[in-house]
Amino acid sequence: METPFLLLSLCIYLIAAVLCLVNKTSERVFLSIMVTATIIHLLALTVRSLAVQHPPFTNLYETFLLLSFLLALRLVFWKRQFPINIRWLILSIICIVLFTALVLPASYKLPKPLMPALNSIWMYIHVPSYFFGYMALIWGFIYAVILLVHRRSNPEQTNLSLVNRMDTEIKIAFLFLNIGMATGGIWAFMSWGNYWAWDPKETWALISWVAYAAYLHARVTAGWRPNRTMIIGLVGYATLLFNFFGVNILIPGLHSYAGI
Repeated sequence: METPFLLLSLCIYLIAAVLCLVNKTSERVFLSIMVTATIIHLLALTVRSLAVQHPPFTNLYETFLLLSFLLALRLVFWKRQFPINIRWLILSIICIVLFTALVLPASYKLPKPLMPALNSIWMYIHVPSYFFGYMALIWGFIYAVILLVHRRSNPEQTNLSLVNRMDTEIKIAFLFLNIGMATGGIWAFMSWGNYWAWDPKETWALISWVAYAAYLHARVTAGWRPNRTMIIGLVGYATLLFNFFGVNILIPGLHSYAGI
């Protein structure tokens, strides 16, 4: 039911990405296009929520819809933080995530009632916390890639402005990852009677947390080296991607049903 809205928003995001790539749009035009796309995207999320009778973040398909929406929403409200010459990168990610959601098998999209373990107030804190963290980490990943490309072409120079932006995104993400992990432990205790069970999802969430804690430690350590911290950050992104995709698809566990 939400598919027509998603297809339309995807087409508009693609238009915005192309315009940013060729640098042929003004701020006013860009904002108008993005507002239109995000409103249509929000309609799709609303339709999905009404159809399944719960917020749209309880399986892989729904989380793709939510993550792409959060990325687009941030680009609308904080567009001045992100130069127009890199906006096409985040718009490309939005389009890829949204397209992936659309081409998932029908079995991933079928409305299903919430499992008893998911029917908790903690779901509304734990899951959004992680997704706000994911959103910030995607921005941090973009900055890390740009920095590595810049360092390759100018090995003697470091763009401190981009470094600071990457740091800010990772600090924001780390805050939300901490909130997500803490509330997840409380939720687990309420549902299963223990705070931690070394479920594959929990284990890889801890691995990602350790990677970003190492990044922040390396960032403030004497003798800080930009390349070293950027590599640690990229390792953190890799663990997060495996947690999001690999654990959900390849490794069975308590969180397999959720796709988050």
